[in-house]
This record gives sequence, structure tokens and C-alpha cells, in this order.
Amino acid sequence: MVILILLTVLSPYTIIIPIIYMTYMVLFKKVKINKNYWNIGLCLLFIWSLIVGVINYSFTSIAASFALFMYLCVSAFLQDYCENGNKVEKIYRYLVYFSLFSAIFGIIEKAIYMYFHYNIWAKFLEITSQPVFNNRIYSTFGNPNVAGNWFAIMVIVGLYFCSTTAKTTKLFYQTATLLFVIALYLTGSRGAFMGLLFGLFIFYIIKGSKKDMWLVITIFIITAVVTFMPSQILKNVTGHDFDQSFTSRIGIWKGCLKMVKLKPFTGWGLMGITDHGADFMKGYYYATLYHGHNIWITIITTLGAIGLSIYAYMKVNLFRDLKILHAQNCRLVPMLAGIQAVVIGHGLVDFTMIAPQTGLLFIASSAIISALVKHYNSSVFDDNSN
Repeated sequence: MVILILLTVLSPYTIIIPIIYMTYMVLFKKVKINKNYWNIGLCLLFIWSLIVGVINYSFTSIAASFALFMYLCVSAFLQDYCENGNKVEKIYRYLVYFSLFSAIFGIIEKAIYMYFHYNIWAKFLEITSQPVFNNRIYSTFGNPNVAGNWFAIMVIVGLYFCSTTAKTTKLFYQTATLLFVIALYLTGSRGAFMGLLFGLFIFYIIKGSKKDMWLVITIFIITAVVTFMPSQILKNVTGHDFDQSFTSRIGIWKGCLKMVKLKPFTGWGLMGITDHGADFMKGYYYATLYHGHNIWITIITTLGAIGLSIYAYMKVNLFRDLKILHAQNCRLVPMLAGIQAVVIGHGLVDFTMIAPQTGLLFIASSAIISALVKHYNSSVFDDNSN
């Protein structure tokens, strides 16, 4: 599991190895796929995305549908592995360790650009036809917004361990969390800032005990100031033009809604925005636009109202499971709920779930919630039997 986590954090290309490995284990090593709402929802999304791809005569959308199938296998593998809270903590502890390397690497990346005016990723990004942002860090994630989403989630995870570990290790997690915050700010992702505010708020509310919460409150206040700072001032701090970024998103949203009007129930397929977006977004479309920069808009554009209904079914049941875990005093709930809140908050202006690293992180946290509910229900059943 440690190697799988390392490969996940290392780059958006090495992550294919753990995804293939987990898919192989489920298909050929008889890892049991539990019947729960999350797995059922992913299975339905996979089948529906295939159907939509066929309806739209889109080979690329049909091929992309198998990513959902692999996510189903990833969920099954993790649910089988995470048989108790200790194993869940082990996963997230190693995520912090390896993500700390990514944060330090991102800070060094920024320092190199500031002092030597050299973007270490520029040539590679040009070869892969990706946009180059000189003033924003990519770290090990291939995109500043994806990096921002990852570090925002790691802030929540770091805070969790700050509040649950002994004094001897607390300083390490506090230092790691502060480095995640710095790396997050250097990504220049205002959407990730918003996501972190959502996550911190939920973490603080659910945590209940306000002991040692000074770090949460401090990070929240600083992030709120940065998030709602006038765009021109913030541009001088991060080097990112937020007004232009937001304007382009409005153009993309309007284009997606025009697409929805034409195919409200079925959608255009998972690659529909890439294949047909240019006809509806005009100047706001670009070659590497794969999503609608909003979770809900992207899903209804690509998979229609039916796909959106399946996703809503999964999310509603996810929140119900979090409520069950909270009622049973599962100490992981503040962290897991905070991660979901980060995704929702950032998802108002982006769709980072499409990226392999943050997509896997979201799928994993959701699958783990289902696994923990099964574990706690089994424990309650055993207690009642005795």
C-alpha cells in the first residue's frame, strides 16, 4: 500500500500503476465488491456513460467511460482493505508524508522561478500541449488548480492528525500543515482557497471539541483574507489574473448550458465538452478543455439529467453515511467530511475530479466512508449478538 500511495502522489502519470494494480486485484484476485450505494452508483454511472457515448457516436466518450469502471475497482479494493479505522489512518498518514515532499518541491519550484525566472515544467507542458503558468506552482500534479485542490485536502488531513496525535508527533503535523498552506497559496488557485474554507468550516463544526483548534481558526482567517482580497492586489501576490479567469469560466458555463438545452436527459458523453465545446463557447474554448469548470454543470452537460441524478443519489447517501458514523463517534468523520467539503467548495468553479490524482483522492475518501459504515454496523451487530 505504501508504494501505491507514493506512486499516486509522485505524478499524474505514475498514478496509472496503482489504478491498474487495484483493477487487476479486483478482477483477477477475487476481491469482493460490496453491495452499497457508492459501488452501485459508480456501476450505474459507468453503464450510463457507455450508453451516452454510443448514443452520441463518440468513441472517445466510450473509451473514457472505462475510467469510471476502474474507479469502481479502486473503490472495491479500498473498501476491502480498510476494514477498520487504523488502516484508514495509515493511508492518510502516508499521504501526508509523501505530500510533504510535494509541498517542499512546490516551494522550491516557486523560488527557482522568482530568482532565476525559470519554469522547470515549461518545456514538458509545451510538449504535452498544456497551458504554462509561470507564476503558479505545479509541484507533482501537472496543473496548479489540481495542486491547489490536493494541498487544500492535505491541510484538512494534517489538521486531523494535529488533533489526534501525541505531543511528540504533533509538531511534525503542525509543520507539515503549515507547509501545505504555503504550497496551496503558491498554486494561486482561488477555487482551492474557497474549497479549503468550506473544509475548515465543516471540520471545525463537526470536531465538537474546540481544544487545540487555534491552528484551524488561524488558517481559516488567513485563507478568508486571501480568498476575498481584491483581485488586483491578489494578482500581485499570486501572479494570477483572477478576473480574467472568472470571466472565462462564465463563458464556459454559458456554453455548457447551451449544450444542456439541446440534450438535457442524455448529455453529450464524457468527452462531449472537448468534442463539441468549440461550437458553443467560441472564444472561451481551448483545445485542452475537458470539463465545464463546475461539478454539477459538467455532469449534466456530459451525462445529462440522468447522470446527474445518479451522482446526486451517491452524494445524498454519502452524507447519510457520514451522519451514521458521526452518531457512532467515529473520530475520522471531521476529516472525511472536511475532504468532501473541500471538493464541493472547489467544485463550484472547477472539476478537479477529472484529474487522476485528485479524482482518485475523492473516490478513495468516498469509498472509505462506505467501508467504515460497514465496519461500524458489523461491530454494533456483534455487540447486540453478545
